[in-house]
Amino acid sequence: METNKKPNWGCIFMSVLVLFWIVVGILAIIRHFQEEAAGGTFTQMTEEVQTACGLCFSQASEETELRIIGKEYHGLVSPYLHGKVLVVEANTGEAIGSSMLNLPEDIAAQSPDEVDTLICSGEIDQFKSHTYSDNQPGYTLTRDFCFYDLSLKKVIFTVHLLGSSPPAIKQGSGPEDGNDPAHFALIDFLETLPRD
Repeated sequence: METNKKPNWGCIFMSVLVLFWIVVGILAIIRHFQEEAAGGTFTQMTEEVQTACGLCFSQASEETELRIIGKEYHGLVSPYLHGKVLVVEANTGEAIGSSMLNLPEDIAAQSPDEVDTLICSGEIDQFKSHTYSDNQPGYTLTRDFCFYDLSLKKVIFTVHLLGSSPPAIKQGSGPEDGNDPAHFALIDFLETLPRD
């Protein structure tokens, strides 16, 4: 006697869902280690970078400030990129691995010897840009970035960038944040700059 069993679609669906989340988890772990490796290459520069970033923000003035309105630059300075860049946290001097991984290959420094321009990333700030149905806030993150030419030992320009808006639909309880501008907004901005 032959029995035709129907497939248990619920069981198949759950198996595929579990497999999906395992793959997502593995990819997240791989990305984390890639970011660590990208930032770790520059650890020997930490002190030099902290000093340069301190100078960069202390020497910045209205004359070096660049304002972005729409897609146009406004200010007394002409922005440009000089050579290969290293994106760092100004207060620690550590490379921001996620930013370094996302940089176009033609401008990302791969070693300390290749660094021509430091992009010093200031502290994250935030402003409330959304209120969810449960009255929890949604925040847009912002940062100041100071571009410093290492060979000339001078500020090229400073710019204030906004990250993405917080998600339209909230996941879980508590407030929600948009993306850090050091991850995507900075990369988008760099792609518009002229190179010298």
